[in-house]
Amino acid sequence: MLVAGGALGLFAFVGDEVPGVVGEVILTLTSTGFAWGAAALLAGYASAHRRAALVNATAVLVLATVVYYGLILADGRRWRFGALEDGSSSAALGLASVGRATAFWLVASVAAGVSLGLLGSHIRHGTRIPASIAAGAALGLLAGEGLQFLMIFRAWDALDGFYLGRVVSAGVSVILATLGATAGLGHRRAEKSWPIFLATAVAAGAAGVLLWSQIAAIRMGL
Repeated sequence: MLVAGGALGLFAFVGDEVPGVVGEVILTLTSTGFAWGAAALLAGYASAHRRAALVNATAVLVLATVVYYGLILADGRRWRFGALEDGSSSAALGLASVGRATAFWLVASVAAGVSLGLLGSHIRHGTRIPASIAAGAALGLLAGEGLQFLMIFRAWDALDGFYLGRVVSAGVSVILATLGATAGLGHRRAEKSWPIFLATAVAAGAAGVLLWSQIAAIRMGL
């Protein structure tokens, strides 16, 4: 789990440097709510019991966050913005912004790690109804960021290469979340309920959109 968390943080940092549509697709797999959520879900799914699922999923996200922001601090380009209007250095403001972002995402990592680790454990080890609910909830939450962006996207934004990349990234994340959660539940040999899975996925998707709307607003102020 330590290797997985470190690799996730490293690839997220590297993915930020790739421009255009290709960069957005890479970020879908390394530096989005879907990518990090899927890592936590898989950590929980792969764990032998519930307590280990919570610990492993949380450890992956916390370590990834530490590595990602540690690399940002070491690199310096994202928080050294030159001089302010009065001639003073902007480094202190940049460092403060990185510190706030790190603190926010560490808290989010713990919350997401516990939640998604538990869902992953239920998908694999739970009985019929809990497993079906967990898989549906995982689908909705993992697809939430992509759905939220697609809902606010305007068709003419596609004329801009950056926004086109965001559309591709959002669409890919929704598709992968759907395929992954469906495969996870379908792989169970024990009983499962597809109607419960679908109903939960719809409800969780709506909740995921609202959640990511709030996260987007918070990120603007960091």
